[in-house]
Amino acid sequence: MSQSGTSSPPMGPPPMGQAAPSASTGTFPATRFLGARFDLVPVEGVIAALRARRAGMAFAYVVTPNVDHVVRLARQPELAPVYDGAWMSWNDSHPIRRLGRFVGLALPHLNGTDVVERIFAEVLEPGDAIAVVGSDEALIADLKQQFPAYRWVGHVPPFGFGADPQAFEAASRFVIDHPARFVFLGVGSPAQERLAQRIAADAAATGTAFCTGASLEFITGRKTRAPQAMQALGLEWLHRLAREPGRLWRRYVLSALPLIGLFARDVASNGFRRGG
Repeated sequence: MSQSGTSSPPMGPPPMGQAAPSASTGTFPATRFLGARFDLVPVEGVIAALRARRAGMAFAYVVTPNVDHVVRLARQPELAPVYDGAWMSWNDSHPIRRLGRFVGLALPHLNGTDVVERIFAEVLEPGDAIAVVGSDEALIADLKQQFPAYRWVGHVPPFGFGADPQAFEAASRFVIDHPARFVFLGVGSPAQERLAQRIAADAAATGTAFCTGASLEFITGRKTRAPQAMQALGLEWLHRLAREPGRLWRRYVLSALPLIGLFARDVASNGFRRGG
């Protein structure tokens, strides 16, 4: 277990036995598609909702389902409560958006990195506490150096911590014991989503968590985003595949056929829809 942060003490949790102000799940217009919940909130509405989330509010978390996630949900239905328990569920997939359009669903596309960039530019305020559960200490050091206006604390769990009950609980306790306005969980899916659900089960937990994978690596420049033209065409996945073929080819290639099957079953069950 490791920690880094400034000397400023984090905001304390609610008094023992007293829950923080509550945050409801499923409070936004939403639809179910391909077995997952997708909120029908455009990015401006998301940014407005995040501005209203202050330090000390009851813990709530955001999930960002993409093709890999919906295929995994179909194979591991026990994960459904993890996603359904989220405060927000953003569609982070151009292919899912296009399939939704084909059946008459207008699914907003919210790229996790795009939204995180806007959080740093438009939502965060100097002195805000931010907690990170990430993959390595160097990332946390980069964040502290590039964004010194915020109070950072970080925890790096061991590889495979999702299968280690003691390490999993340690990561959960770190977030609960270090209250922050925003929490970034970047330890891979589904471990980060499961961790968010575990933290939310504790009434003393506060803050808003984002299960946004590698978004912090992009905003620090550790990873390079696709050119704007590829992003506009919804081809950022192709850029990432070209840069990390060994890590991503199985995810992208082996998800294609299951996605087609999920789409066929959704159409068979729900037909063609209009709006949300």
